[in-house]
Amino acid sequence: MAATETHNDIATEETNENSYFTGGAQYLKADFHLHTKSDKEFKTDIIDEQEFVEKYIHELKKKDIKLGAITNHNKFNREEFNLLREAAIKEDIFLLPGIELSMKDGKRGLHALIIFSPEDCENTEPNSSKIDVFLSIAFRAKPRFDSEGDPERCELDLDETIENLQELKCRYFIVLAHVDNNCGFFQELRGGRIMDYLKKGYFRNQILACQDAKENTKNTFLNNWVKNVAKDVGKAEKNYIPAFISASDPKKLDQVGNKYTYLKIGDYSFDAIRFSLVNHEIRVKDKTPEFNHPCITRLFIETGKLMSNIDIQLNSDMTNLIGIRGSGKSAFIEAIRYALEIDAKEDSEYKENLLKHAIGPGGKITLEVQNSTQKYRIERIVNERPKVYRDEEYKPDLLPSSIFRVVYYGQKDIQKQSMERGTQIELIDQFIGEELRAIKEKIHEKETEIKKILKNSGELNEQISKEENYKTQKAALEDKINTFEKMKIAEKLKKEANFRRDEVIFNQISSSLENSKKHILEFKNKITNEFSFINSMDSEENPKLFESVKNSVEELKTTWLKEIQNIEKAEEFSSVKIKQLKNEFTKEKNKVEDEIAKIKREIDITEVSPDDFGEHIQEIEEIKLKLSKIGKQKEEIIRVEKQKKILYSDLQNLWHKEWSIREQKKEEINSSQELVHIEIKYKQSKQSYDDFMISFFKGTRFKAEKLQKLTQIFTDNIELFYSLDDRERFHHVGFTDNEWTKFKERIFENEVDFCLFRVPDLIEIKYKEKSIQHLSLGQRASALLMLLLAQENIPVIMDQPEDDLDNQTVYEGLIKKIIELKGQRQIIFATHNPNIPVLGDCEKIVVFKNESDKAETEYGSIDRMQIQKKIVNIMEGGEEAFTRRKNIYNQWIV
Repeated sequence: MAATETHNDIATEETNENSYFTGGAQYLKADFHLHTKSDKEFKTDIIDEQEFVEKYIHELKKKDIKLGAITNHNKFNREEFNLLREAAIKEDIFLLPGIELSMKDGKRGLHALIIFSPEDCENTEPNSSKIDVFLSIAFRAKPRFDSEGDPERCELDLDETIENLQELKCRYFIVLAHVDNNCGFFQELRGGRIMDYLKKGYFRNQILACQDAKENTKNTFLNNWVKNVAKDVGKAEKNYIPAFISASDPKKLDQVGNKYTYLKIGDYSFDAIRFSLVNHEIRVKDKTPEFNHPCITRLFIETGKLMSNIDIQLNSDMTNLIGIRGSGKSAFIEAIRYALEIDAKEDSEYKENLLKHAIGPGGKITLEVQNSTQKYRIERIVNERPKVYRDEEYKPDLLPSSIFRVVYYGQKDIQKQSMERGTQIELIDQFIGEELRAIKEKIHEKETEIKKILKNSGELNEQISKEENYKTQKAALEDKINTFEKMKIAEKLKKEANFRRDEVIFNQISSSLENSKKHILEFKNKITNEFSFINSMDSEENPKLFESVKNSVEELKTTWLKEIQNIEKAEEFSSVKIKQLKNEFTKEKNKVEDEIAKIKREIDITEVSPDDFGEHIQEIEEIKLKLSKIGKQKEEIIRVEKQKKILYSDLQNLWHKEWSIREQKKEEINSSQELVHIEIKYKQSKQSYDDFMISFFKGTRFKAEKLQKLTQIFTDNIELFYSLDDRERFHHVGFTDNEWTKFKERIFENEVDFCLFRVPDLIEIKYKEKSIQHLSLGQRASALLMLLLAQENIPVIMDQPEDDLDNQTVYEGLIKKIIELKGQRQIIFATHNPNIPVLGDCEKIVVFKNESDKAETEYGSIDRMQIQKKIVNIMEGGEEAFTRRKNIYNQWIV
């Protein structure tokens, strides 16, 4: 039909695209029922034509109306329309020509707005346009107005009107005017006639909208007439549902633009408006669309290389990057990834080389992003860290990942993830980033505690292991002293032995005092640091309450520090006193040294040396102290081992909490769609467990089969660790006593690495009730892609997501999901498949071209004719995609 053909409108529309639609398609206010002073019903005192035009356009501008149609009753004033249109273009307002035709249907006539393309108001024959010709046919010799100037009914009914418009090859669409008022469609026609028009297929082909339908009338239309016709004909109800819009139908200047509807368009053209009304489910809104999802708004690159001065605004819905290989599409995607400091995942070397070639060292990438409440600027110079700015102020402690998350997949990343089961858990994890980060931080803290206590345990066991050696040394020394006693020498050297014993005690006291001094200082520093945050503590909602809390904490801190100061003074006083006492002891010792020396000289025995007796006594006393300390350490090791068990249990609980978070997200995913079903199996990645065990026991000659049997028996290494003494269990697996002993020794030597290994959770993904492990590569990729698109509202950035997907999967899966996500999530795709931008109704398409190793870009929405031509010329299958676009939406997308 002529009404569905694609044409390009007048030049002024095309030249305005780049000035107004730099961000791509957007929602604009539209009023398609406008009257002017050429209509009798429109009252104004303004006589001067130019003054009227200026005030009329000012009124549209004041109401922020960007799209409109001049639809006077039974007439079209071309001169007035041209003046209005030219003035509107200067204010970025696009007006279409039209008429409000009074047809002969019904008792009072049926009013319909016939809105034409701009070319239909141009002369096709001397002093006559298609609109003029149509009005002549509609009224023939009959006057258009009565003696009072009120509109008369024409000679055509709705059927004949459409038939004549088709014969004239007009480009038009019909809006049924004020459908619930006099001369309105639902007032003038009854159910039988309405159902006849429905069956003839006018709705959504020629009749695109109903103006100002009441809710009860709308419900009757949809639930009775549309439902019955759809059932009789055997088509989906949506094929018969027009857009329901509001329009001002002004009778004076200040009513212009008072009622309106929002249309999403990406070009000031008749085709863009018509397409929006045909596909009203995805392009028409009755209220201001609210976009709260995070999005990247701009990418700017400063470099002398391929991506020289790329400066692109991105659409909050979908932006597609197209162009031949090597034109800069992938470099654009990788620039976003690099600026956000996202891991390259697969093919990291290729991606880094691509950045080096396209941007190079010293090149600078600037991203402007926004979430629901805040705008940020992220800057990153190649080979330097990214910098985050908020409100133009550099925030050194902010990381891109902490303020802005995205889903990123480069070329072939999805394909590789679909093949590697171990990495598929990331599909869930990237959607629970904050919760997962929090639990992983707790896991890390618990691991640090365990490492600390294992170090303490190791040090204690090392000291305890010296006990037998000390006992042996003590026994040997006691035997030597016994020799002195048998030879009646010990009694003579008793005084020296006593002084030696006392000296050991003084040395131990001095060492203990020094250690206690260090512990007091450490505790003082902990108290000071622990409460340092209170200086910056405040509350906007409870300032007085928080001031009291702050004062209370300060008082407590002051009390503690004062007590510590008292302890420090007492310790210092005691240290000085003990030092003085030790000095007195030394003086006493020095006094008896001559006496002891004389006694030693008088001892005339060659078998032993009198000098050794005192040293042996001192050594024994030191060993006694060490053995006493080991006794305490044995008590401590019992406490430490108990604490270690508690910490291992805490760690296992945290692992389970991590799984629970994934499990909760899994439930959300499964309940939000039906194509993909997920299971998260706790600690069931047995392949990863096997790999760890084989690596851990490398060089021990343990057979892999025995280790794999253990991974089937035990859920993790902590459980295995506390079963090491169960010899029968290991015999059952096939271990000999010698192997069992070596197995335990290897674990005890590396307990930290062994017990802290987390057996990964295993994700089981089913696509259409089949495990993806049993599907083709394309079906696997499709399942993962649907999963990625089904969750969260963070931007999705992908390089060639269609890889490995057949066209049917692209239509039935990817495109439908893209349409479903309109207004909910930003999508940025580099693609070679024309069906994605064309059938995905892409809001902004950036065409890349490599000219002398410099990327050149052209952009616009899918509505823009020049962009459509680029798609046909560049992308294989582009023409077929546009052919499909003409008919496909009201069949299976909307």
